Parts: sequence; structure tokens; C-alpha cells
Amino acid sequence: MTDDLVREMLQFQQHTQQLQQLMSDMRNHMPRRSEGTDAQGAVTVQLGADGLPEAIKVASDWQRRQAPEMMGPAVVEAFGSAMSDRMERWSRAVQQSDWEARTEQFDRDIPATFTGGAAAASPPQMPERDLRYVLPRPLDEVAEDMLAALDSVDALDTDGSDRVEATGLSSGRKVALTVTKGALLSCEIDPQWASAQSSVRLNQALAEALKSAHAKLREAESARESGPTGPHLDGLFDEALAILKNPQHYAD
Repeated sequence: MTDDLVREMLQFQQHTQQLQQLMSDMRNHMPRRSEGTDAQGAVTVQLGADGLPEAIKVASDWQRRQAPEMMGPAVVEAFGSAMSDRMERWSRAVQQSDWEARTEQFDRDIPATFTGGAAAASPPQMPERDLRYVLPRPLDEVAEDMLAALDSVDALDTDGSDRVEATGLSSGRKVALTVTKGALLSCEIDPQWASAQSSVRLNQALAEALKSAHAKLREAESARESGPTGPHLDGLFDEALAILKNPQHYAD
């Protein structure tokens, strides 16, 4: 039973590597830059390669186009327009590639990866890793950590509320931007303050809030990367491989 668990972990690793390659290829088709405006043309948002706003620009005649209390929603609307442009261009690029066929093949391979029976009779090819300095712990401890790692990965996949968010503020705290990975969630601009500001001052405040939001999001994501999908999971794979290569030695 423990051998089956170890092999399932190795199959899971191969499956994950294939998925990561597919996702990497998909990201390579993403436009490096996209742009959109709100319906009134008061705000223009430029997206970077990661899908986050790279720049937010207010038109010089924004007072004629939008009311001060609508400038925050206008920023979000411009982001949505830029995201639509990004996705349309990405969709066209994907359609011209072989990504769809590769995805279908990947889906067909999933049942054979995680079902027992036939899959167990044809174990996956062991990846080549340097195991000279790997000293596995007792088999029951490795198996327990494997189960915990799989549960943690499942939780990350199913818990949609677990996303990281960050809010950046301008120096005067009159503008607040909330972002998550690949998206602008909200923009709040003090309407009373905005009504007396030129486009230059609004652009400066938006740039300050955007820079702050980017920095805080990077910090939050770095703190989260200490989970089981990082070096800890790689170490478990190495222990599992060492055990499989010499199961009798580590059986006790």
C-alpha cells in the first residue's frame, strides 16, 4: 500500500510537470502589453505581461468626461477594457498554435495517472535525480508527509477564497488600489479631493498607489510560497525515489 502511495506521488509529480509546461506555453502567448479606456475616455489603463496594471493615466480634460465620484469606477472599467483586449489577442494567438491538441492529450492521460489497476501495472518512469546525499526518514514518516502534501495541494486548488490581495495607497491616502495576481479588484479615489486636482496630480497619486500595491502583492506572494509545492515537496520526491530504489533497506 505504501509503494502505491509513493508511485502515486511520482505520477503526481509527472502530471504536475506536464501541466506546468502547458501553462508556461500558454503564458508565452499572452500579449506583453494591453490597453483599455473607460467608455467616456477619462482613464486609460495599460497592462503588463502579468495582467496587472502597469500604468494608469487620467485624461487632461477628465473633469469634462467623468464626475469626481466616478473616477474610481472609471479606473476599474478601463482595466476591464484592457483585460478584454488582452484576452481577445491571447485567444487568437492560442487558436493559431497546437495548444488545444496538447490540452486534449493531457486530459486523456489524467485517468491513467491517478486510477489504480492498469496504472499500477505500468509504473511511471523514474525521473533521474541525484540521490547520493538523500537519507530518507522511516517509511511511515515519509508516507504521512506525502498524504499531508497531497491534501495541501488539493486545498489550494479548491479554496478559491485563498487568493492573495494587496492594497496600495497614495502618499496622501486619497487613492487606494486593491490588486490580486493578474487583476485589479478595486479603485477608490476621494471625490472631494479629486474635484480640485489636475490630471497631473491625479496621475501622480495613481502611480504612487499602484507602486505600493505591486510591492505589497510581491511581499504577500513571497510569504505564501513557503507551502508544500516548493522545496518541501521536492524533498519528499527525493526521499520517495531513494526508497523505491532500495525498498528493503528502508522497510523497517
